Amino acid sequence: MSTTARPLNRGAACLPCRKLKARCDGNRPACGRCVANNRPDDCEYAIGGEVTRSRLLEENIALLEARIRELENPNEAQSMRLHNPHPQKAVAGSSSGTHPSHSSNPWLHSPGTPQQTVTPGPLSAQQPPTHAEARALFQGFMAHTSQLGLFLNPARFARAVGLSPGSPGAVDELLMNAVYLWGSRLSSSATLRAREEYFSAKAVQAASSAILSAQSVAPVNGVLHTLQAEVLLANYFFSSGRFLEGKYHCLAAVALITASGLHQLDVAALAGAGVDSVSVGEKIHAFWTVYALDQAWSAAMNAPPSICQRGRTGFIITTPWPLASEAYEQGIMIPRRGYGYSVVDFLQGRADESGEEFSRLALRVKAAALFSGAVYISSQYRPDLPNRGEFFVQFTALDNQIEIFHSQLAAIRNRSPDDMRELLICRTLACVAAIHLHSAFANHQPTSRQKILTVAVASARALDIIHANQYQHLDAVIALLWTTICETLVAEVRRLKRNAIPVRQEDMARITTSLDKIEGAMSSMTYVSPLMASKLAELQQTRATIH
Repeated sequence: MSTTARPLNRGAACLPCRKLKARCDGNRPACGRCVANNRPDDCEYAIGGEVTRSRLLEENIALLEARIRELENPNEAQSMRLHNPHPQKAVAGSSSGTHPSHSSNPWLHSPGTPQQTVTPGPLSAQQPPTHAEARALFQGFMAHTSQLGLFLNPARFARAVGLSPGSPGAVDELLMNAVYLWGSRLSSSATLRAREEYFSAKAVQAASSAILSAQSVAPVNGVLHTLQAEVLLANYFFSSGRFLEGKYHCLAAVALITASGLHQLDVAALAGAGVDSVSVGEKIHAFWTVYALDQAWSAAMNAPPSICQRGRTGFIITTPWPLASEAYEQGIMIPRRGYGYSVVDFLQGRADESGEEFSRLALRVKAAALFSGAVYISSQYRPDLPNRGEFFVQFTALDNQIEIFHSQLAAIRNRSPDDMRELLICRTLACVAAIHLHSAFANHQPTSRQKILTVAVASARALDIIHANQYQHLDAVIALLWTTICETLVAEVRRLKRNAIPVRQEDMARITTSLDKIEGAMSSMTYVSPLMASKLAELQQTRATIH
């Protein structure tokens, strides 16, 4: 083999080769040296003004570490600035330091309390909500928290909302406006929905202050409240189809959990320091909520996750698996049975999951990790792959794990409506993971094509586990998942119509029924999710071309 190669331009080598001053061939996505050293995930390029993912994360972590110190030591805080992609607009009728009025404790009701009807008032849509409106917004938000990313304990959060602004444990302006924002999006009241733009501007402006400047924040809850708001804002912008803004807030959440060490929680030390089990549970849920958010949305957009456990610089996670909120309320911090394995162990089929107690968040984490892993492995395949044997070992292990996981989910019955909604999301993630994993082989491998079609139909069948009135809002990532599934089904319809062999009526009916079922579910959620409305319009346009 020739050892000569065309020399690269100065600065064109990958970062690992530049750091070691080694010869680099400049191959993308990974150079020959990084591949030979079994470090393809570490191979990154930065040309000109390009900012690599690792550099961006490092810079965010450094700046947010300083912000966390400010949150924990507000008396010692010093001013700091960061670039903010959101222009700060002046909001009529308010100032950046004024919390929307909620001092008369109007929210101290159970999360299941039905949203009250609000009589339109004389206030402009550009003014803070009245007490009655704020109460309705909060109750509307709490009815859907399982799909919005609330990791704070619901009962404790409801009590904190009723505290006077500035008092210990009170919810700050940022988080409150993020809650109002979602409450207005979910409301059936035209008056409250008219406030959405106002709350969006207020929440984004408050996020800039909370993350990037030295405003006074309650030291005990500042970090978690800021992190919770970033999660809600990320989900809001993703649901709106505003992916750049969603990714910005997601990255802010990732940097916060990393800088605050939530990925490596020492539960025993926390308990020894007198931290109560509910507070420990909130920290555990905070990390895993951000982990699942990052994995699912990055994979859905075919982008690498910010929390990556592959390669030399991968995250080392020691935070225990998340339990149900009720377990922490009972004083349980560590799983009593099962969960004695890592995410990597789970993906590679080395986990013993027998006897584990039900946890919605744990299932979401596993489903999101499978989806992310499938997107990654499928992206590594090419016909001239030098290490085909190793690739297919990983491929087979993940394929088997996806199938096992989906079978486990399909066997779960008779859970609460929130549990069943979560099961639908997780089953759909698993199905799309299988579709991505086999996509590289579908055109020339009948077994892969059949596997893809089977899981696509199975994902539509999973809709039977929840009632139509529970469709009002699901995690918006399902809009992209259903789009992938429908593209698969439409492609199969076209293939069957091109086929010289007569199409069996039952085959076409099965695909058409699946498309109709998913389209119906999407239609029921367009009111809440602009992203869903956009994807539904694309689907309907595509289906019109194949009739």
